[in-house]
Amino acid sequence: MLQLGADLELAWSHPAATAATRKRILRVALHEIVVRIEGGLIEMVLHWQGGDHTVLNPKINGAGKHRWTVPEDTLLLIRELARLMPDQQIARLLNRAGKPTGRGNGWTKARVCSFRNHHGIAVYRGSEWAERGEITLEAAAQIMDVSVMTALRMVRRGIIKGRQLCRGAPWVIKVEDMAAYREQKPSRRSLTPDPTQQSFRFQ
Repeated sequence: MLQLGADLELAWSHPAATAATRKRILRVALHEIVVRIEGGLIEMVLHWQGGDHTVLNPKINGAGKHRWTVPEDTLLLIRELARLMPDQQIARLLNRAGKPTGRGNGWTKARVCSFRNHHGIAVYRGSEWAERGEITLEAAAQIMDVSVMTALRMVRRGIIKGRQLCRGAPWVIKVEDMAAYREQKPSRRSLTPDPTQQSFRFQ
């Protein structure tokens, strides 16, 4: 006990020290705490028994914020993803992207739902894509009668326009861009005058 009393740091960090123990240490070691808030800054002065004092300047949390707040870029990403896919898929994408919750946990459907509700983000509706005049890469491939990989190559080469919010998110293609592509698509002509010559399509 004498050893612990002479070394408060050892007593504080001791494996057997509980929260209640640490509170008792503070009550004994501290004389008073003076806090002043000015211009959005906190100045905290700890007056210790014996006359020493320590000055601290902790940050003030913004309204509605705490140390477990999800980063702003993750909030914006979820806000956008909620317009593209349901909560379960959002959770999978965030976990693959290595973006944890504010507490450092993995995402689940329930956590995404709770997060959306807290930030006033509407739940995904399956009809949203059609309402916005958008289709998926898979739908575009069917319209062009090509494989999905071929459609993806066409998007990456700029032959058709498409956007992807982040890696793993679905490709979004405007219906009007697909219509423009079909209008500009050159008509297929026989490569040889021989009518018996067969042609092969490679995808």
